[in-house]
Formats: sequence, C-alpha cells, structure tokens
Amino acid sequence: MSVGRETRLSAWIERFAAHFAEEGIPLIGGRILGYLLVCQPVERTAAELSQELEASSGSISTNLKYLVNVGLVTKRTRRGRQAAEYRINEKAWTEFIQRKLTAIASVQVLTDDGMRLLSGDPERAQRLKTVDRLYGWLSEELPALWERRPASPK
Repeated sequence: MSVGRETRLSAWIERFAAHFAEEGIPLIGGRILGYLLVCQPVERTAAELSQELEASSGSISTNLKYLVNVGLVTKRTRRGRQAAEYRINEKAWTEFIQRKLTAIASVQVLTDDGMRLLSGDPERAQRLKTVDRLYGWLSEELPALWERRPASPK
C-alpha cells in the first residue's frame, strides 16, 4: 500500500478507536479492533500489534484479553509457533449489536416502571415521559430493522 493510504488508514483507526471509546471500549482496544479490521494478513501477534500501534506490550496484552473475553477478537495458537495470533471475530459483531439492542429495550422497561410510579404526578413524570416515548419507539421499531439485517459471515 502507498504511504498516503497507510497514513489515512492510521487516521481512520484513530477515529474508529475514539468512537468505540465513547461506547466503553478502552482507546487502545479500539485501536486494536480498527487495525485488525484492515490489516493484511488478517492475523497478528501481540508483539506485531504493539509495534504497529506503537503501544506498550502490557497495554496490548490487557486489551487483547478484554477483546477476546467479549468475543470481538479470537486467539489462535499453532504448533511450532510460540506466539498466539489474534484476528477479528466477524461473527461476533452481530452479537455485539444485539446486546446493545437488548440494552435499549431494558431502558424502556425501566422508564415504563418509572412512569407507573409517577402516574399521579404528571409534572414530575414529564421528563421521564420524554425518555420513555423515545425508548418505547426504539423498542418497537428496532426489532423489524434488525430482522432485515444482512446475513452474518459464514
């Protein structure tokens, strides 16, 4: 790849990491995810990730453990090779999004419970009602959207 493309990819990996940091994935974990989504070959050792991402081996190790535990990255060892290799678990993204959709539905259950508790006090319930309507709408609309998603990779 050209140097210009690599520079743009590095910037994209940073944007990717920053996005997922807002969703609770550590910044270096997001960098690992972004890198593993676009690197060639598709598998990398922890040492290679440390070098490519200019991050300490400890930080890479900690974040790889986290990403493997949540299922977004897989770890593979091979006979005759000391270092484990890591790659993106493409199938896990569906589960990742499903957990987020489930979390949205659970907020709607909470707001609905709160609305019942405040049923005789419309002034206090107004802010909660706004949130309840939004999450109620999402809980109704997202399942149909989810059913139309593209098939997962095999």
